[in-house]
Amino acid sequence: MSASVDEKICAVLRQVAELSGDAEITGEQELNADLAIDSLKLIDVVVQLEAELDIELGDEFSRDLITVADLQRHVGELVRG
Repeated sequence: MSASVDEKICAVLRQVAELSGDAEITGEQELNADLAIDSLKLIDVVVQLEAELDIELGDEFSRDLITVADLQRHVGELVRG
């Protein structure tokens, strides 16, 4: 995955989680436990990433997302085609 895709994912996560712009986000962080991204906030993340990256994540992809790395891996697969 390119650095720009990773940066966009982190920027969206910071915005939705209401973190400062320089807050570090790592692949090991859990979306819910560490970033307080619940199911409603995850919908916001999905909508923003779909618009930013011109991809369609689908309705069921979030079931297996636990960490930031899970999200990065899934989005990266779609961006690469």
